[in-house]
Amino acid sequence: MVLGPTARAWLPYLNFGVASSALLFQTTMLYPWHEELDAEFKKLKQEHVRQLQIYHEVKLKKLEDLEKRVMATERAQQDHKTAK
Repeated sequence: MVLGPTARAWLPYLNFGVASSALLFQTTMLYPWHEELDAEFKKLKQEHVRQLQIYHEVKLKKLEDLEKRVMATERAQQDHKTAK
């Protein structure tokens, strides 16, 4: 496709206008949105850490309870053997 002399003369200005518009859009719309998303991701990460901590506490409690039950069962078996 061959451009005429008028189109060739205006093409750099058009290119500059499009590039300037893109830069303006990025700095006024996308960058603040990026900052907002970054803050939300930090909140989400903190919440995830908190949930994991709660999960591990519950898991440890369950393991402790199981250990107590096993120890009680073993004691009961030993008491049963010694009673015979």
